Amino acid sequence: MTTNQSPLLTHGECTMLKAIAMLMIMAHNFAHHVKGIVSENEYTLDPHRTTQLIHNVLHPDSHIALHVLSFFGHYGVPLFLFLSGYGLVMKYERDQRGIPSPLRFIGLHYAKLFKLMLVGLLCFLCLRYLNHKPVLPVNVGAQLTMVVNLLSEPWMRIQPGPYWFFGLMLQLYVLYRLVLHPGSNSRHWRWLGPVLLIAVCHVVQVVGMRYGGRETLYWMRYNALVAGLPFGMGLLAARYPWNAPHGRALGWGLAALAGVAVTAMNLRFQTWLVAPAVVVAGGVALVRVLPRWTHGFLLWTGTLSPMLFAVHPIARFLMLDHANVSHPQAWLLAYLGLSLALAVAYRRLLAFADTHLPQRN
Repeated sequence: MTTNQSPLLTHGECTMLKAIAMLMIMAHNFAHHVKGIVSENEYTLDPHRTTQLIHNVLHPDSHIALHVLSFFGHYGVPLFLFLSGYGLVMKYERDQRGIPSPLRFIGLHYAKLFKLMLVGLLCFLCLRYLNHKPVLPVNVGAQLTMVVNLLSEPWMRIQPGPYWFFGLMLQLYVLYRLVLHPGSNSRHWRWLGPVLLIAVCHVVQVVGMRYGGRETLYWMRYNALVAGLPFGMGLLAARYPWNAPHGRALGWGLAALAGVAVTAMNLRFQTWLVAPAVVVAGGVALVRVLPRWTHGFLLWTGTLSPMLFAVHPIARFLMLDHANVSHPQAWLLAYLGLSLALAVAYRRLLAFADTHLPQRN
C-alpha cells in the first residue's frame, strides 16, 4: 500500500500512546490487588463493579485514585492492540518493504517475544520458588511456547498473570500474516479483512456468553477474540488515514467524553464489548493535544514499554504485600519507580546480548 496522505499518528505520538497504555496497565495490575479497591470488568462484565466505581467517584475517599486506576487501567490493553495493528501496516504495507514468508514472519516475531519474556519469567519463577510458591513445569512449558492461552482455565496457569499478553500477540501475528495481510492482489481485503475480524470476534463473544456462560467468555477473552475490535481498528487507521480534527479544547473534550462514555458502557453487555473503540478514539484524541512538557517523559517511557511489560510483575511481587498493610498510594509510586529502574537495566541487558551473542540470520 502506498499513500501520500499523512498518517493518523506520527511515530512520536505512537510512542507516547504506548507510554500511556503501559502506565495504565502497570497501575491497574497493582491497584486491583489492593484490598478494598474496586475491581475491573476486563474479561467478563459485572455491572455492580461499575456502580461501585460511580459511588466512589461521587463520594471520594483517600483511595479514589486507586479505584479509578484499577477500574480503567486495563483499557491500556486495547490501546496496545490498536498500536500493534497500526504498526504492522506501517512496517509491512505502507512503504512496500515486503514481508517475510509466513513461517519466517511467525518465527521472527516469536523469537522477539521469547527474548523479551525469558529473563523476566525466570526471575519471577525464582521469586515464586523462594517464597514457596512454585509453578507447575507443564504451565511453564506452555508459557514459553506461548500456547498457554489456548489451554483450559489459562487464568489459573499463567504466571505472572500479565504474561497472557505474549500468547495473545503471537496469535495476532499468525492471524495477520496468514489472513489479514492483503497481499499484492487483494485491494478489497484491505478493508474487508479487518471489518470481518471485528464482526466475527463480536458475534462469537455474544454467542459464547449466551450459550457457554461467563467461563466460556472468560476463556475467549484470553485469546485473539478480545483483540478483534482494537486490532482491526489499528489496521484500518493505518491503511485509510484521515485528517482528524485538531484543537486543544476539542481533544481534551473528546478524551473526557470517552471516559464518561466508557463508564456508562460498562453497565450493559453489548456496549461493554465495544467500549474499547471509545477508548482508542479517546486515546488518539488525547495524545495529539498533550502539553509539550509531558513529551520527554512519555517518549522515554514509550521506548521502554516492552521492557516495562516484562519486568513490572517482578516489581509488583516485591511490593504488593506492603501496599496491603499501609499507604498503598506511596507503594504504588514506589512500584512504578522500581519498574522503570528494572526496565532500564533490562534494556541494557538485551542490548548487551544483541551485541555480544551470536545472531542468527
